[in-house]
Amino acid sequence: DRLRPLLFALGLAIATGCGGNAMPGGTAQSSLLVTAPSPAGSHLKKPALITLDLQGGELEYWQVHTGGSSTTPMPFTASLGLHSAYGMVGDGATIAIANNSPAEVVAYNVRTKKSAALPDPYGNPIDIAIDKRETLYVLNLNNVAVYRAGASKPTELTCQYVNSAVAIAANDEGDVFVNGYGPGSFMGVVEFRRGRHACTKLNLQPEEGYIAGVGVDPKTDDLIVVDNPDLCAGGYEGRMRIYSKPYGPKYTEHNLNANYCAGTFRLDASSTRIFVSDSTISDGYPVIDQRSYPDAADEGTYSGGYGSHGSFGGFTTIPNTLPN
Repeated sequence: DRLRPLLFALGLAIATGCGGNAMPGGTAQSSLLVTAPSPAGSHLKKPALITLDLQGGELEYWQVHTGGSSTTPMPFTASLGLHSAYGMVGDGATIAIANNSPAEVVAYNVRTKKSAALPDPYGNPIDIAIDKRETLYVLNLNNVAVYRAGASKPTELTCQYVNSAVAIAANDEGDVFVNGYGPGSFMGVVEFRRGRHACTKLNLQPEEGYIAGVGVDPKTDDLIVVDNPDLCAGGYEGRMRIYSKPYGPKYTEHNLNANYCAGTFRLDASSTRIFVSDSTISDGYPVIDQRSYPDAADEGTYSGGYGSHGSFGGFTTIPNTLPN
């Protein structure tokens, strides 16, 4: 069961008989530490694309299939009280959520229906990644909070090259990658080698337009970088470049063909599908594009339209594979 190591990475002591509510000695209680029961008739059907209703605060999902879905996603929890969560990763049955305000990291187990959280002391989270050792990397605007398994408090990573971060990822070896903007018109990816606090710029092809994000294929350890060369104006949006190790300037390129503006993306557990945040040009409401990976063939979109489930935050999949 991978719930225990992930919650320990959040500094939580989860043990039989403690109800999932015990904290290590001296650690302040989170603003969120609850059981969130599922609504009636809300059995999670897998494979699932999971997101958060930013209005109601419930976790919700679409069952994944070719063609996507234009139906409202199905809530499967009561409200978690989260309304500004834009980053999410999966680890077995556990979902880790980066909540921007209040600044905290939330763990929710879809099997036990237990949730717990710790504050992020270094900023307001905008993205999150998890490596094979179940270390969590929580991205703030200009730093990274690192929650290692067994630690009760995070440590901090900073990089002089990035002061406006966008996305974060980790590879099989535990190296960390941040995609963002920085001094001197820098726009690109920096790397923190495992166990080091110093960052280096990767020698990749220049990104253009707007940054969309960075990720790692857990099957191949390839680095995935996505940008929007036509500035989210409806042209070439969602350019995906894939770099094999040692992550130099050579790459393969595919067009994710975003409707308007590609953003956060996640792979499924088999690395055969990629899910990309997007929006429509005419209406502006959010959608999640499904493409085959790595060739980026169109497999549909997921959306909820307007209404109580029209605005959703970060997303991930169950099942999943580390790192993600």
